[in-house]
Amino acid sequence: MDKAYEGKVVLVTGATGFIGSVLLKTLSEKLKGVRQIYCLYHSTAPSQTHVHDKRIVWIKGDITQKNWGIPSSELQEIRDHVEIIFHLAAYTRWDTGIQDQVHANTLSALYGAELAATFKKLELYLVTSSYWAQCNRSAAEHIEERIYQDLTAESELDEILTQQGNARLSEWPNAYAYSKNLMERLLHQRYPNLPIMVARITSVTGAWTYPRIGYCDFAISLPAFIRAIALGGVKYFPASMQTAINDMIPVDICVNMLLANAVEPSNDLFQVIHCSSATRNIPTLGEVAEMAGHISYYKSAQEFGEALSQLNEKQAKLNKIIIGAYGFAMASRFRFDDAHVRRPLQWMSPESLSRFPIDVEALEWTAIIAAMKKELLMLAAEKAA
Repeated sequence: MDKAYEGKVVLVTGATGFIGSVLLKTLSEKLKGVRQIYCLYHSTAPSQTHVHDKRIVWIKGDITQKNWGIPSSELQEIRDHVEIIFHLAAYTRWDTGIQDQVHANTLSALYGAELAATFKKLELYLVTSSYWAQCNRSAAEHIEERIYQDLTAESELDEILTQQGNARLSEWPNAYAYSKNLMERLLHQRYPNLPIMVARITSVTGAWTYPRIGYCDFAISLPAFIRAIALGGVKYFPASMQTAINDMIPVDICVNMLLANAVEPSNDLFQVIHCSSATRNIPTLGEVAEMAGHISYYKSAQEFGEALSQLNEKQAKLNKIIIGAYGFAMASRFRFDDAHVRRPLQWMSPESLSRFPIDVEALEWTAIIAAMKKELLMLAAEKAA
């Protein structure tokens, strides 16, 4: 993969986030042939804790504005030289309305496509989406690596922006999920001739090997679920969770999938990949919870209410929040197809696959969850000290 990135100039948004920071670290430490790495930041300049590399250029911008708010003094340079864009920045909070989510997650991706269309050397505009974008679909369905287009997105966007309406929000569990789905359909409809890759990322967990096993941000997705059990006293879950599969992917495997597929020789104008485990070698959500701590299952709302009465007020409240946030995953079993994302396995050398693993068949989930729990307890001890 080193050869594929030799001399490349890339632009990264969201480089200070969890996935983005690991992507930047990987680009800097493992791909020495990359010529230049432009990184956008929004309000606060990156601190001394971030990667230091003379090839990295930090630029203040705003992805919710046209041209991503990039200063005119640097915009032409970026247009002239950038070949690959990794648009990872997103607003992931689930407790905000559809207006905020659309501006942060839908319009920002459209502004990025509009900007990318002016790049002289553009090879790929890679936009991260989420498996949440497809969670409006029926349970037990295979989710294909394609856009589920219905040509209604433009009218939905108009209703949201001009009429302050909710459009089809009720079909998704939260505004974040809907904004990502809307983004996918609009990109596909507006930019069929632009080299775009939509990367749907499932639940990101602690790292498999890089920068170390278990390395994690416990404020997001499944890691927050594990933290709630290990440290928050959350104990009670529906019996359906024992067999439910909540697709998950270690952060470093996810990053390697993004990097490898960005330079995949068979890339077409518009495509979708799933950064997922696709039910390959993956424990059930119940097994994950049991690895995190001692839990019990309930079969009815009455049993749940009785169980919560045994917890203190703070634990009971958190338990309810977790059930509400992850309820769809506790009862469903989605299968995310992965033929596209696994294409690099055909051309990556054994040495590259060792340095940039993407094959989820080799993962040892018991070791990953154990390392995450160890890291979590260590962080808790440091905070208490």
